[in-house]
Amino acid sequence: MNYSLSKKAVSVKETVFTGSSEQPIDLDLTLPDYCPDMMKILKCRVSPKILTKSISADRLEIEGSAELKIFYVDAIRKSLRCSDHNIPFSASFNMKQNPQNGIVFAKVRTEYINCRALSPRRLDIHGAFSVNAEVICKSETEFPCDIDNHTVQIKKSHAQLSVLEGMAQQQFNLSESVSLSTNNGNIETVLKSDATVIKGECKAISNKVIVKGDVNVRVLYLADINTGQTGIFDYTLPFSEILDADGVDENCLCLTDIELVNHTVNIKNDYSENGTVADFEVKLSVTAMGYSSAEITYIDDAYSTEYELNLLYHQMTLSEMQKSYAESCMTKSTVEIGTGSIQSITDIWCEQCQTSVVSEDGNFMVKGKLHMCVLALDNDNMPFYSERVIDFTYPLSKISENNQVEVAATVQSISYRINGANSLDFRIETKLSVTVTNTKTIRYITSLTPDTDKLRVKDNPSALTLYYTAEGESVWEIARHYGVDCQQVMEENELTEDTIPNTMMLFIPSV
Repeated sequence: MNYSLSKKAVSVKETVFTGSSEQPIDLDLTLPDYCPDMMKILKCRVSPKILTKSISADRLEIEGSAELKIFYVDAIRKSLRCSDHNIPFSASFNMKQNPQNGIVFAKVRTEYINCRALSPRRLDIHGAFSVNAEVICKSETEFPCDIDNHTVQIKKSHAQLSVLEGMAQQQFNLSESVSLSTNNGNIETVLKSDATVIKGECKAISNKVIVKGDVNVRVLYLADINTGQTGIFDYTLPFSEILDADGVDENCLCLTDIELVNHTVNIKNDYSENGTVADFEVKLSVTAMGYSSAEITYIDDAYSTEYELNLLYHQMTLSEMQKSYAESCMTKSTVEIGTGSIQSITDIWCEQCQTSVVSEDGNFMVKGKLHMCVLALDNDNMPFYSERVIDFTYPLSKISENNQVEVAATVQSISYRINGANSLDFRIETKLSVTVTNTKTIRYITSLTPDTDKLRVKDNPSALTLYYTAEGESVWEIARHYGVDCQQVMEENELTEDTIPNTMMLFIPSV
């Protein structure tokens, strides 16, 4: 027979699947007819985006598109030009189970890209990017906390954990038409547009989560085809979205993840009074999770005063969200760009921002690498491209050693100054989203079975036994040794704590 355990269930976040797939890029590409011949390739950039994610039974399907941009020098006008191409892709994953109401997190990362010109109009391109997927579910975990049997002694322990009260994921669109200032001049064509999501306030109310933020769009355009003159304009689209998340309330700690699914910028040259109009279209995917803090009680040891017990244990790591906050990190650096002299900067952007968290002498430190890309003109008015990696560090305060720290970084602004013939002074502001979690590994009993063939042999056949303790001994271990009721031992000796503070004589009653 099995003793019946009383259990309490709590909702936790469970990762039911993680997987990765590499997507190769192998292209023999010919420039479209409207693109002039190439004199020199400056930069080949691949930007993969995930468009749809779906779960069907035990399969995860991900569809997306990789935008390929080739920046090059026009063979005739010696100006900057760009050729765009889109490569659809799909990734399919087999999962070991059919997750119910699962939420999919999917990220893409460019691994490498190589591009060479076979002729003024033909390109050979090879590269790869990876698709990393994770499926999260809200699941119930039961912790045995009591037993209804007076012959079984149980030892209870307590631990804090974060309860997943609710979660939600949805996509939404932003669109806006803007009349551009006459200061932007003529816009012949868009060479490059980048969008950056800046997370703002996240607030939980009854069964809903309000997410706010901004999408910063930066557009590099060709202003004059004949001269190769370029220009840049920036625009910010604010957003505020309400997500339905059953179970959350205003006391929950909310964590959000905002993915840029896609964005487009279309320029319309209206020769009426409106002038030039830019149409912005942005699609975002927002995931929100609401957590509350709770204390659980679990059984970590047991014995019977009648029989020997067969115990089954389970080990689990509990996580408790301590805090989530944002900080701004300012990085200053001077780097050499190219080998000649710089006449002017066409555009500067950060292609990747990689971060890791390390602990040094008990202090946590964010270490990051900023992959900076520069398009510029030399003194001969010839476009050139250069990229550099800038390292930065940022200390994190008031975090204990038993904490786990996750950091996501987004470059918010880049300013520069030409310093000498071929160097730039950078000033880069990076927003760090920091999540601090306290973790603890526990072991608890999941079932206990009496061995009815093995009666407990009493070590104290007399009515009363005297036991001389040492400092720091455990009342629980002494009672287990004698096979008696632990609570009776504590009451008989007027003890309130399991650990004996100093040497003393214990009265061990008979059961």
